[in-house]
Amino acid sequence: MSLPTSLQEAPLTEIENFTAPKGGKAFFFTTSDQVRIRVAIWNTESTVGTIILQSGRTEFIEKYFEVIQEFIDRGFCIAMFDWRGQGLSDRLIDNPYLGHIEDFSLYDKEFEEILNSVYLPSCPRPWVGMGHSMGGCLIASKAEARPKIFNLIILCAPMLSLKLPKPVEILGLIVGVMSKLGFRSSAFPQPEWKKRKGWHEIPFEENVVTSDEFRFKRGGDLVRANENLALGGITVAWAHESIKRVRRFNKSDWGKDIDCPTLLLSATQDKLVDPKRNELICKTIPHITIAQIEGNHELLMERDSIRSITWNHIDKFLDKYL
Repeated sequence: MSLPTSLQEAPLTEIENFTAPKGGKAFFFTTSDQVRIRVAIWNTESTVGTIILQSGRTEFIEKYFEVIQEFIDRGFCIAMFDWRGQGLSDRLIDNPYLGHIEDFSLYDKEFEEILNSVYLPSCPRPWVGMGHSMGGCLIASKAEARPKIFNLIILCAPMLSLKLPKPVEILGLIVGVMSKLGFRSSAFPQPEWKKRKGWHEIPFEENVVTSDEFRFKRGGDLVRANENLALGGITVAWAHESIKRVRRFNKSDWGKDIDCPTLLLSATQDKLVDPKRNELICKTIPHITIAQIEGNHELLMERDSIRSITWNHIDKFLDKYL
């Protein structure tokens, strides 16, 4: 299968000892609402299938070079894009360091357009939809809306639930009122002054996503190499819309129409999503496999010992169903 030739080439940021896997192509795709999305695809000649890999909030293609190479080594085509508002896709408000979205359906629509216009002609079947955190939320949403689009699904600590400092109902009410009062593009919560208009790197000791200092700092090194990759806090609108989307998964029969085998990689030490709640939600999917892994939110960016366990579950799942 061939890659698009008419789309504008896009850059991939590299740093010392961490470069893009060979043989890929990155380009910009413009959506019907005129948002430019960065897409990258590797190994379209695969006879194994395609991993449609989607990242979480704040993340970008470069952060996944290691994971992409590991899938290439397993024979897969890999397709990935930066969600609107992050990575090198178009930012949506004046402050480029705030994560913002007016409605999560905009993510759904851009995903649909890229699936139909880019991946269908370029990426060999079978398709494995794989998403981490927000990416897992949107993979799950797409699978619910189009049950036949993926042959397999892998959800890595997906944002089907949220761990919040206050009950979701209270926070939903707060951001709902703030939205109506015209604060949708304001930061939520308001950051310290020094962080208000710029990207602020969290010290490793304060991070809640990984226990691997090397991989954590590597992500920061990529941002320092290209500050256009930087993204910090969220807006009132993003908070409001994310809560609205997560509520969808609370239906007792939410996953009944997802008829393809699905693997949930559940990080038992997750501090951003609720692993127990995620497991209950995913048990509504008829063909679900749940793997509980003692690790933090970013299982694929964790220490080697945790990544090894994670990959063992992925390999076992793929070997069984492909």
